[in-house]
Amino acid sequence: MSTKITNIFFLVSLLFIMVACKEAKKEQNTIRPVRTAKPVLQSNEQDKLTLPASINELRETKLSFRVGGPLLQLNDIQGAYVKKGQLVAKIDPRDFELEVEATKSQYELAQIEYERYKNLKETETAPKSVFDKVETSWKLAKTSYEKAENALKDVDIIAPFSGYINHVFVNNYEMVQPGQPILSLIDMSQYEVNAWLPVEDAAKVNKKSSFQCVVSLRDKKIWLEGKLKEIGTKTSISKQSLPITVVISAPDSIKLSAGMTTFLEIYNNANNLNTSFSIPSSAIFTRDNKPYVWIFDSGSSTVSAREVTTGKLTANNFIEIKSGIAADEDIITAGAHYLSEGQRVKNMDGFTPSNIGNKL
Repeated sequence: MSTKITNIFFLVSLLFIMVACKEAKKEQNTIRPVRTAKPVLQSNEQDKLTLPASINELRETKLSFRVGGPLLQLNDIQGAYVKKGQLVAKIDPRDFELEVEATKSQYELAQIEYERYKNLKETETAPKSVFDKVETSWKLAKTSYEKAENALKDVDIIAPFSGYINHVFVNNYEMVQPGQPILSLIDMSQYEVNAWLPVEDAAKVNKKSSFQCVVSLRDKKIWLEGKLKEIGTKTSISKQSLPITVVISAPDSIKLSAGMTTFLEIYNNANNLNTSFSIPSSAIFTRDNKPYVWIFDSGSSTVSAREVTTGKLTANNFIEIKSGIAADEDIITAGAHYLSEGQRVKNMDGFTPSNIGNKL
């Protein structure tokens, strides 16, 4: 009887262990949803000049054909993204192909004639004047053939750089002329920040100056570092200011548009520039009495813990981070206390309309 009770107890214990392991495994394989955010760059500096500015494309180029003819193909979608080397417009190539065939035949015939008289000249059986005429005819045929080949290549407009189609000036199947603008392409790989710099402040800008563009996105301010491109030498008519242009870059997660208004901050003593980041205080968790954050790896959809140095609390329940994170990293801002090292998570982009305050 005692042996039977022992066996029943063993089976019940084994059953409980199997259920517990199954639940643990299920919990381990669960992909937890989280929220992420980029660190917000904070800047503090007394010797600072702030100018209203606008963000514009790095460059805009009007594309046209070097030859004329009826359009056969045209990418006429404004705002479409095209890669460098991609075909964006094409002229009907049939006439150009015929011209290549005709000039090729003339060139090959002139080549045979030229080689024959060249050999006769070397044996001194052909007059030099006759050879000179044959040689000239051969060069003209060669030039015509090469010109026809180039014209055939010019029936295609190839994107000279990656960018977006901004304007389309013609319709497909129209007859277009050489040099006529077909479409314009804008380069958004970088951006230009344009502002007006007061003349009395222009003398303060030097090699030690640093530049930052302040962008407001989703009720947050983000500082993007820039490099000085140029300062104009002619003042505006209405105000004693010089045009200044600064080039900035932005991560793909920060969507900028040409024409956006912004502020350009100029620090005249870069050595004293003191910058730090701020993140939502909900992103902080403690381990061994030290502050940590979770870094989200979008490639593997996993998280890893990172020790940080914190500062003071700022507005909107944000906390200053003095070191430990970079501007382009994704920080877990919700669910930080329920994660483990290397755990797989799912980044939940955006907030629902019913989520008042974007807290959940």
